[in-house]
Amino acid sequence: MITTCMVSLVAIIIWRIPPLLVLFFFLMFGALDGVYMSSALRKVPDGAWFTLLLAVILSTIFVLWRWGKEQQWAAEAEDRIAPSQLLQLSRSPSSEAATSSSSQGPPQITLTATFGGGNISTAAGLGIFFDKVGGGGNAIPKVFTQFIRKFKARPEVTVFFHMRPLSLPTVPAAQRFVITRINPLMPSCYRLTLRHGYMDDVLTPDLGRAIVHELMLFITRSGATDKETAHEDLPPVVREEVNALSRARDAQMVYVMGKQVMRTRAESGNILRRVWRRVALEAFLWIRENSRTKLADLDIDFDNLIEVGFVKEL
Repeated sequence: MITTCMVSLVAIIIWRIPPLLVLFFFLMFGALDGVYMSSALRKVPDGAWFTLLLAVILSTIFVLWRWGKEQQWAAEAEDRIAPSQLLQLSRSPSSEAATSSSSQGPPQITLTATFGGGNISTAAGLGIFFDKVGGGGNAIPKVFTQFIRKFKARPEVTVFFHMRPLSLPTVPAAQRFVITRINPLMPSCYRLTLRHGYMDDVLTPDLGRAIVHELMLFITRSGATDKETAHEDLPPVVREEVNALSRARDAQMVYVMGKQVMRTRAESGNILRRVWRRVALEAFLWIRENSRTKLADLDIDFDNLIEVGFVKEL
């Protein structure tokens, strides 16, 4: 009976079939389904109530989980900021003091006043930051913002890594990776999206090597005039980019994930709506805290894994 009702709605809303024609088939199949349903309802007092109760409980959990995840995704999308909101370029004090010299020293990357200010040092190595939200443009994920604010340092090569599942069993290897550069304010910083199907096993121990390989291809192709261009013939900027990636790969490779501690946010408005929303969110957070963590799904070297904790309000 539920299937008949849902197909009828799809036929009217999605398939745009005339309602009168849908009504004819609904009455025909609905009458048959109604006979079976009415006979099955006679078993409710004798024990079938347990099946209905279990269905209501499971459906409530599924709907609550989906609603809670949508609230979480909307809150996480608000945290993405542009590089100019986090970082800025400034001259070093030594170069500013040398007023008699016409040459100026290289600009220093610093935090903006909103995030406490201070110079940003460069640490040797490759940092792969897991970006849950993804998306295009130059937006910076929350985990990178928290990392650089707390440590006042950034890896020499930074990768914002986002996994995008597709409704396909598998995605060809040549079509899996989509790479773009971030704002020039952040040199050697890339956004890498891994497109995968539901049968693809992508979180493997060689994930880091695959990312380095794809980045190397991306950099060399962007500066090569043809497929046979040698490393020495690349433009100086591109050659330095390749050398930076090689140095970072040889130094160390770390995976950085966000560890969100979520809590409900106090709101104003209708008291019944506030109470209902708070109860629903607390139930969702309880289920979330008692579910399997993301680390259980990772098949990578945990010695190279860093979790950055922060509080997120819903």
